Amino acid sequence: MNESPNESKRVLVNSLCPELIASDQEIEQMFAILDAFGGFDPPAGELSIAFVSKLEISRIHGEFMQDDSPTDVITFPGDLDDGTAGEICVCPEIALEYASENGKGFAEELTLYLVHGYLHLCGFKDKEEDDRIEMRNAENIAMKTLSERNAIPRFSIPI
Repeated sequence: MNESPNESKRVLVNSLCPELIASDQEIEQMFAILDAFGGFDPPAGELSIAFVSKLEISRIHGEFMQDDSPTDVITFPGDLDDGTAGEICVCPEIALEYASENGKGFAEELTLYLVHGYLHLCGFKDKEEDDRIEMRNAENIAMKTLSERNAIPRFSIPI
């Protein structure tokens, strides 16, 4: 199994959350492991990751989905002709709030949001109940795969 990020898709990370501590290399390695796993059908091309504020994710949600409430992750498919796999917009503030309220780790929660977006790009859906069950199963497999390889990025936000 190939786990080298240099032999997987290129991942561009843009953080509009200056308080978020994240390693671009760890994020790229995470996606390389998921690509190499073989249990999903990842799109080819460059993957864009955007860490955005709660205000910005609300704006994006409103503009593209006609719902201006804050959400955890929004995924946009790529274009093979342009060499893009897609873009995953995630909100670390939502992850921090949810993790704190539910006794979960922040890094694992934010990683789950990235995994969820990645799975959307792999063709998973979550609008219908059957699709949600498939998505949750795939999320569990992906998170277990990352955990077993010690590849959960060490995200943090200083308090």
